[in-house]
Amino acid sequence: MLETELYEPVKKYLELNGYTVKGEIGNIDVYAVKDTMTIAVELKVNITLKLIYQAIDRQKLADDVYIAVPSLAIKSHRKDLKKFLLLLKRLSIGLMVVKKDNVEVLLDPVDYNLDLSKTRSKKKRIKLITDFINLESNENQGGSRGKRMTVYREKVIKIAKLLNDNPGLSPKKIKEATMIENTYSILQKNYYNWFMKKERGSYQLSIEGRNFINQETNN
Repeated sequence: MLETELYEPVKKYLELNGYTVKGEIGNIDVYAVKDTMTIAVELKVNITLKLIYQAIDRQKLADDVYIAVPSLAIKSHRKDLKKFLLLLKRLSIGLMVVKKDNVEVLLDPVDYNLDLSKTRSKKKRIKLITDFINLESNENQGGSRGKRMTVYREKVIKIAKLLNDNPGLSPKKIKEATMIENTYSILQKNYYNWFMKKERGSYQLSIEGRNFINQETNN
């Protein structure tokens, strides 16, 4: 679908609602007037950041601003549709969806009094703060890719270093030395395959674990 194919359905919808409609007034794709009320509509076949920028710019020129996209664009963003609608609400931008000759208004550009505290996850918020407090190192760089230092990984490394210097310790002794409460769980899950039982009730490093410690020492 082309942007020009969105024009007629949007024009027809606005005219049915009592507006006089013209296209390409200044830089505005669709401009509609009824009495003293003005509406600007930006037509795009895809949802892009540029479209949002344009809609924000049009707010300087019209009372209400909508963006109009084909239904296929909405389907392609179905996974993030709630987030997209929340963004438009926060910006007071309306949303029209065009399917063939029909227009559905999913969102009107009213001023939303959003109480974002209701949408926050208390559980996730507590976990973030807990991780922030418990993460001892500060080696993570914001925006970087690859393995990040997490609280869990930090604990595993602490246990690995202890076993490197003291192979054959029991989980109880490891817990006492490291003060890591979930020592038993870390050893049993062995997420990085760094640990192996030396004998019943005692642990040592696996080959992978020794290789990691050697790398850490050489870096």
